[in-house]
Amino acid sequence: MSEPKSNNTPLRDVHRAFLLVVLMVLSSAAPLLATPVASAHESAGEIVWSPEGSNDTGWVQLDATGADPNTGAQATTSWTLEFAPGAELSNVSFQIRVNGSDGLMIEEPMMVASDVGLNLLDWRGLGMLGSQDSFAGANPYSGRMSPNSDSGATWTLPSDAVITELIIQALAPVDPVVALEPLELDITSAVSHPLDGRMYLAIEDTIYTLDYSNDPIIIDVLEMNSAVHELVIDTTNNLLHVLTEDDGFFAYSLTDTSEQNGLPLPTSASPTGNDWNFKQFMLATNGFVYAAHDGGIAQWDGTSWTFPMSKTTDGEPLDMLEVNGVLYVSFDDEGVVRWDLNSASALSSWSTANSLHSDEITEMMISGNQLLFASPSNGLARYDWSSGFWLSTWNDGNWLSSNSISGMARSGSDLFILNGNELRVYDASIGVFTGSIPISSLGLSGEGEDLIVWPALGARSPTNEMLLLGNGFGSFAELTPGNTPLQTGTLLIGSGPTSSGMQDATELNGVVFVAADDYMNRFDTQASRWLQPIFLGTTVNQLMNDGSHVFIASESGLHQMHNNGTLLQTWDSSNTDLEQNNIIRAASDGNTAIGITGQGQMVRVDLTGVSPVEAPQYDSAAVDLALFGNTVYLATNNDGVLRYDLSNDSWLTPWISTGVNNADNVPVAVTGDILYFGIPGYGVARKDLATGELMTPLTTSGNNPGQGSSTSILPSSNIYALEADGSDLYIGTSNGAVKWDGSSSSSFQTGGNWNTRPQQYFDFAVSGGTVYVATNIGVCAWASNQVSSSNPNCLNVYDGMPNWATYSVEADGYGYIFGGTNSGVGIITASPYEVIGEWEAGEQTQNAPVEVIDDIAYIGLNGIGVARYEISTNSWLTTWTEDNVLDNGNQFVTGLVADYGRLAGSGLGPANPEQLWIGGEDGFQLIDVVNGVEIYDIEKSSNLFAGSGNPHDMIVNGDVMYYNDRTSSDNVFRIDIANFTSLSSLDAGAELNENGGDVNGMNIVDGKLMVSVSSGQWWNTDGSGGIAQWNISSSSWEQSILPIGQVDRVTAYESTTGNLWTSWGESNLELIAPNGTTIGTWDENDFNFPIREILEYNGEVLFATEDGVARYNETTNQWLSLWDEGNGLPNNAGDRIYELWTDGTNLVVGGGDVSGFGQFRAGSVSHWDGTQWDQYSLGQSGTPNGYPISMAMCGGVLNIGVYANNGGVVRLDLANKTLIGSFTQADWNENYGEVAGVACDSTDTLYVAFYEDEADIKKYSYSSGSWITPITSATNGLPSDRVWWDAIGYENGQLVLGHGIGLSGNNIICLLYTSPSPRDKRQSRMPSSA
Repeated sequence: MSEPKSNNTPLRDVHRAFLLVVLMVLSSAAPLLATPVASAHESAGEIVWSPEGSNDTGWVQLDATGADPNTGAQATTSWTLEFAPGAELSNVSFQIRVNGSDGLMIEEPMMVASDVGLNLLDWRGLGMLGSQDSFAGANPYSGRMSPNSDSGATWTLPSDAVITELIIQALAPVDPVVALEPLELDITSAVSHPLDGRMYLAIEDTIYTLDYSNDPIIIDVLEMNSAVHELVIDTTNNLLHVLTEDDGFFAYSLTDTSEQNGLPLPTSASPTGNDWNFKQFMLATNGFVYAAHDGGIAQWDGTSWTFPMSKTTDGEPLDMLEVNGVLYVSFDDEGVVRWDLNSASALSSWSTANSLHSDEITEMMISGNQLLFASPSNGLARYDWSSGFWLSTWNDGNWLSSNSISGMARSGSDLFILNGNELRVYDASIGVFTGSIPISSLGLSGEGEDLIVWPALGARSPTNEMLLLGNGFGSFAELTPGNTPLQTGTLLIGSGPTSSGMQDATELNGVVFVAADDYMNRFDTQASRWLQPIFLGTTVNQLMNDGSHVFIASESGLHQMHNNGTLLQTWDSSNTDLEQNNIIRAASDGNTAIGITGQGQMVRVDLTGVSPVEAPQYDSAAVDLALFGNTVYLATNNDGVLRYDLSNDSWLTPWISTGVNNADNVPVAVTGDILYFGIPGYGVARKDLATGELMTPLTTSGNNPGQGSSTSILPSSNIYALEADGSDLYIGTSNGAVKWDGSSSSSFQTGGNWNTRPQQYFDFAVSGGTVYVATNIGVCAWASNQVSSSNPNCLNVYDGMPNWATYSVEADGYGYIFGGTNSGVGIITASPYEVIGEWEAGEQTQNAPVEVIDDIAYIGLNGIGVARYEISTNSWLTTWTEDNVLDNGNQFVTGLVADYGRLAGSGLGPANPEQLWIGGEDGFQLIDVVNGVEIYDIEKSSNLFAGSGNPHDMIVNGDVMYYNDRTSSDNVFRIDIANFTSLSSLDAGAELNENGGDVNGMNIVDGKLMVSVSSGQWWNTDGSGGIAQWNISSSSWEQSILPIGQVDRVTAYESTTGNLWTSWGESNLELIAPNGTTIGTWDENDFNFPIREILEYNGEVLFATEDGVARYNETTNQWLSLWDEGNGLPNNAGDRIYELWTDGTNLVVGGGDVSGFGQFRAGSVSHWDGTQWDQYSLGQSGTPNGYPISMAMCGGVLNIGVYANNGGVVRLDLANKTLIGSFTQADWNENYGEVAGVACDSTDTLYVAFYEDEADIKKYSYSSGSWITPITSATNGLPSDRVWWDAIGYENGQLVLGHGIGLSGNNIICLLYTSPSPRDKRQSRMPSSA
């Protein structure tokens, strides 16, 4: 491979000097078959030339010499041909022959006819002539071993090419790191390979090699024995130098990463008496190495270490930089020392004692003629090194949003500054700041930690120079300067959740959705990585999914989430008739979504959009629900099971006919057409949903109402869990468990030791032939077919479970089991069966095929046969197996369908509706269900049977039976069952561009056969396939139904013009005209969401945002300038706005400042009277300091609720522009001051609510000027739960309160116990969205 052109590259000059150059040139003056060869001969005293002819020189070898690597002189040679004076040359040609295999070649030659100034050959810039050092292209082939080998690499070469050297580079790619708790990565250094552009990234004690063109991007890993401090590229010696914490220097070849000899450590003692612990080093332009330690600066001249500068203080070095022959070294708390490389002498040091703005300089950088000094708490100092003058410091008093500088980068004319939670952009060519980008808009949470430049240097780097902006959690926003938009991608090094706490989880399409604190975390089980978290800003009570969407039951309503994490819809008290927002449970069947409040109300949503949203009420407090068919089943504490008929929006008779009332915590399960519900103290009641009849309950022998021993199967009447798996029902009680297959039971066997002898069975999950059970001693596993004959394998605290009692268990279908305890969720692998960490995923169940003919239900039991249940007598009939009715193999039933006499035209008898098709491993059987005999048999070997798998989803329509074989084919097969002839198959996969896909199911709807197909490759199933539609009457395919796109969540505010302002989650804002047309849409590039408040003032619509007050003129439909600190708002108004209030004349803005670490610093209240602003800083003049989150006019003054540990109510007299005092803990004589909100009634009584359990609602009468009797739990039935922030209002003679989750008190309505992880004892009392 050619070295880059450079006069100061000795390697290339040496190569050129010793290169053997051979040019074989054949020149001809005429065709080879022309007349005599022209030649000259001497006669007496003269030379005689022939009048015409041709001349063939033959092959001539030219050797170029004279190259000098010191001066850069090029190798040359000359060649002269003599012709007769005045001769005219025509038909001249020449040939060049090279042969690299014999060493006949030249690097970038040029051949010139000097007499006429003609270039005969110009090969400059084209590399070697005569050989090719490498194949064209960055990567002629790239593949991964699967698992131990790879094949398929090919190259196309010229037919006579000879390969002299072939290098195959085998990389060791590494997938991104996955953590089960918040991931924090400390990046200490980053450099790029000078030739191919790969990046070396030091994270703690590991060096990652990144190749932007490869997937995964990490292609190699170097693990050191201690933390890496610095990486330095040495182009002269082709080395990567590494400085580590404990082991000094290492060196690695830039060609093959082989370890080379690193720099030695000094042999003499350190001036400080400590070990030589260098923290920074660099290669200076004078050829020396300089290394900094807490005792000063050391110099390596290639032979030995010297110590030109020492110091007595112990500040550790933070950064090093060379500028114009001067070495700058920053030391912690000591400023910057300077060393003149030319004179080898120290220059004056800079600190806060003279010119520097801070003694802690964490990063230095050159930007044009300016030397920049970054401080984590004092902004950015600037020094013009060319003129020797200091320039003004940038800080939060002028151009920066905060004084925290965590990174700098220069690309082109743009200077990028990582400033707290923003990226500031400064155009050095014009000297102005041109942009401020919140890092939250780049898909990152928290504050920026790293800003790294990845230059475009070669095939392993990005095509264009790129900036990597990271927040320390393993994810980087890829920023391409000059591109619109600036962000062009996301680079992932590692991923983890936002919190180690968890409320609930569910799995949808290979993604585990985990509600943790205020965020929805998502784990992609296919890619083994955490996806970008979604901020919810609410406490989640339950998660569930209907196979298409995730539904979130939360304290802020019922939410629908797309499988890509987008919040689609929210149903709460603002857009429904719900009286409260706290949804405790949810259910959905894809067409209807249900949420219950637990306080006598549910919300019913028609997901098809046909019917309006309704919120029916009921008299009991429901604790759980199930949705089956068109009926909602509500489990109650006192009134059994309530039923609501969705088809006619009416309540049905409650199920209390078992004779047991006041049932508490009723678990519900459905298998086939049978609904099971557990009644504590009684047993398991059963309901046939096909007929509406109650069946004989399952009870203990001591609670047997005379139904016989076949249903007296329970070890205890205290039912904890019901779980359906196909036709099997698992029943957990307080004293054992039972597996019920519909006709018989098997009791779970336990072991002889305490750790294999569970007593209480709280939950079940079945996966891969194993049933996993949450018990009082952990998660126990049985083979599902041996629950009564084998001892369990149990995992408990000693095996890594977070706690002993495990109350829930789920399996995700990918080999992971999740056991939920009060202290967290244990993550378990199925093979080997062991605990590997903490979290949770959803479980999967499958239903057995069921067909009802007359009054008998036929249930396909895979591996057993066809169970038959006579509905009229509530009794089980003899099961059909291979021993009586079924062919051998068909006991593995995969499909059932009634024929209804389709044999009428086959000559086999008159029409008879009592015939049943059974599909299984042997093929098809047609059974006369009256006599229990076979009528017709289609073996798999028959020409009538198509496909290679077992028949599923059997459907009879007209004279045609349709079926598929699921994962064995993407086709639907057809048989004419009137004439017993095969019909052509229907290629549903081809209709969906999923050839080789899997059929997931099918059914006939409105004359169309609808077939669901997804990718047959498990890693590609997410978002693949769709539903193919076959029109049966026209025998043609119609347009397929493909996966739907995203629909955003809606909240709204209607302005006085009738326009509807719609805020879509935390990402979009839309303006809709009264006629329904969209006027405009704005996203995160326009706002720093969330928008906390919208109101109108002075003809403008105002929005409270993270950046200030955004303003819009609806008359001109234009955005006005943003009000922020010092620009529309007072200087100290706060950089985040929490509250807006107006009475039409006055406008009051509540704001605050938050530090770069997310800690609240100061609150502020700003008042505009129509002519001027007045600003009041909280925490001064006797006012409490905190979040101004609630405002109410009462008694002629504006009362401002301030949330803080020692908060209170600030009282502002708007007319006189004075603070007239504050109400604090001393006024209401309590030990709580966390004011959650304020409200006022028509009698000028002020209500003060608190974010504190068991706190009263305090009342202050402005009429009497005194505190009056408060609202309490004991006297007024006030819930002892804390009042949520600003969730208080007085309207129409009623005080309305919204409560958060309570943890103590005698009247808790939202009880939830949580336990922090042992690794995270931190608590948060105020979310950033408050």
